[in-house]
Amino acid sequence: MFSLKHNQLKIAITILLVSVSTFIYAQQIYSLNDVLKIALETNYSIQVAKNDAEIARVNNYAGNAGMMPRINGTVLQDNQTANTDQKYANGTDKSGRNAQSNQFAANIELGWTIFDGFKMFASRNKLKELQDIGEMRFRFQSEFIFARVIRAYYDVVQNKQLLKMNTESVKLSEERFQLAKDRYTSGKAAKNEMLNAQVDLNTDKSVMIRQANALKNNKALLLQTIGADITKEFDVADNIDVNPSLKFDSLRANALSQNSSILLAKKNARVSQLSIKEIESERMPNLQLYSGYNYSNSSSQSGFLQSNLSNGYHFGAGVSMNIFNGFNVNKRMQAAKIYLQSNDLVLKDTMSRVDLSIKQSYNTYLTSLELVKFEKENVEVATSNFELASEQYKIGVINSLELRTAQQNLLQSQSRYSSVQYEAKLAETDLIRISGGLLSIK
Repeated sequence: MFSLKHNQLKIAITILLVSVSTFIYAQQIYSLNDVLKIALETNYSIQVAKNDAEIARVNNYAGNAGMMPRINGTVLQDNQTANTDQKYANGTDKSGRNAQSNQFAANIELGWTIFDGFKMFASRNKLKELQDIGEMRFRFQSEFIFARVIRAYYDVVQNKQLLKMNTESVKLSEERFQLAKDRYTSGKAAKNEMLNAQVDLNTDKSVMIRQANALKNNKALLLQTIGADITKEFDVADNIDVNPSLKFDSLRANALSQNSSILLAKKNARVSQLSIKEIESERMPNLQLYSGYNYSNSSSQSGFLQSNLSNGYHFGAGVSMNIFNGFNVNKRMQAAKIYLQSNDLVLKDTMSRVDLSIKQSYNTYLTSLELVKFEKENVEVATSNFELASEQYKIGVINSLELRTAQQNLLQSQSRYSSVQYEAKLAETDLIRISGGLLSIK
């Protein structure tokens, strides 16, 4: 009975492994750069940020700053029916019933502000800064999504590694079960040794099945993050490659000059300065030119004037100046200066936070690199220990429990090695994001 169950389990696992390996081989392999390119084109949050940046670009034009002339046209047609009773100074009377009157008028007016205390120039510069802010926010959102995509991608890579480890563990447990069964059959071991080996094999198989499901879920999460069809089948790289040569001084210098949060804070402070200039301009004279053409044609069945036709041009200039408006300009100026002070404080706080983040992330990065070296050595030791334990078990020097312990130590060391590689990669990604280089990642 044990032999039949074992053979059935062995066949099932073999079919599963062959199917998985064949399926993976046929799948499209995505590199990290591949998924980042897809995210840039299809992620919904990135597309919204791109649209917002485009709106800011569209709004940045001379007319929106008040630099262009304004032309308005009006056409009026008025028809009336009226009853009239009129008495004149010479004693005569005149009455009319259902008297018709019509009036048609048309005009076109041109107005052009040629001087407004330089407000239009401040407004145009402000629109340019707002366009830059839109682009900065697009970059900030893209960096945020890229960081999520990188994390999701290496989640898949790590889970793929864990599945491979669990699959190897199943193979080892299968060999151990076969050896225990042979030892029991030949009378060299008790039945419980074979049963324990079978329990461990079933346990490893259960872990492998759960890990396969975790890999599927992580793949679906990655596809959703980049905005792709979550049913698409694909594969990823086998390894997590960490860059061990990042330098703190260059990262810190880049962060203080290229970090998106710092650049946004600087742009907001600049917008506040331009808002002050806009308010200051209201204290200066405003000079406008105007011109137009008027046409009017009216007729009436009652009254002295039966018809009237007029048309002609007009032009001129005007100057206006705010003399007193209830201290409105002064109060707005005070508020704008306070807002500028706040933006300056936000900039200093942002720079301080970025400086702290780059220091903490670099510490984590260095620690992760040290742990990667340590766990790699530990895997080598655990591998040698398991190989030795396997040979000793075959000749009866150690028992099944000791072999299982060596097997579990190997699996745990491999899992820790994968985890610290993953942590080191996330620390590296965080450093690149803070220093403003994430969008150029390869």
